[in-house]
Amino acid sequence: MSIYKKFATVYDQMDADLHSKIMVPYCKKIFKKFSIKAKTGLDLCCGTGSAIVELEKLGINMSGLDQSATMLAVAAKKTKKLKVPLYQKSLPTFRLLDKKESTKTVQFDLVTSFYDSLNYMLTEKDLEKSFEAVHKHLNKDGWFIFDMNTPLALKTIWDEQIYAGTNSSVAWVWKNEYDQKEKKATCHATFFKKKGKLWERFDETHHEQAYNNTTIQKILKSSGFVIKGFYDCYTFDKATRSSYRICAVVQKK
Repeated sequence: MSIYKKFATVYDQMDADLHSKIMVPYCKKIFKKFSIKAKTGLDLCCGTGSAIVELEKLGINMSGLDQSATMLAVAAKKTKKLKVPLYQKSLPTFRLLDKKESTKTVQFDLVTSFYDSLNYMLTEKDLEKSFEAVHKHLNKDGWFIFDMNTPLALKTIWDEQIYAGTNSSVAWVWKNEYDQKEKKATCHATFFKKKGKLWERFDETHHEQAYNNTTIQKILKSSGFVIKGFYDCYTFDKATRSSYRICAVVQKK
């Protein structure tokens, strides 16, 4: 089963969009630190659009991109009054074309990607292609801000861990494992969605690849970015091997 299909229908009910909402106030601090004054933005792997709504409140004319049609359907309802352009595209390679000039690539002042979406790029080559695609969609001196899980996070939080939760409309069980040699984590997710007096079960399997800080920075530089900040996420402390999540703030050359 493709991921983020039925999951999209319960995503917000599980508060799975909370991280994206938390990242926007953090980004606001980043904007201030680096004097970023973006007028247009693209949220990469935007999911249900929660970050888009919050970034719009900061005065940025946002767009969203996601591979999941069902995620985008939820995002479309959430952003209806904002008239946000939404694109169904998949990483690593994507190209957004201007509606008025069909051969012209749409460019933005800012691209964001939250909640370790880029960990879904399972090879260094695919991660590089993703960075290159972002680079092509940025205006001159445009900014790219994203977070990723680290090897330590996937080893500690995922490996042989089981997480479960429930509320009035959905229940879930996540069984995780981590291949330390390959630095690859797997999450076997089972969901139960309430339908009338019954519960519908569905399952998804998610994979995330961990990259060390040096590798991410090397690929960013080779993709045409200048690294302005590489932080222990939510702070302005330098990311280390002890970080669970990094946040990169980079600028197009």
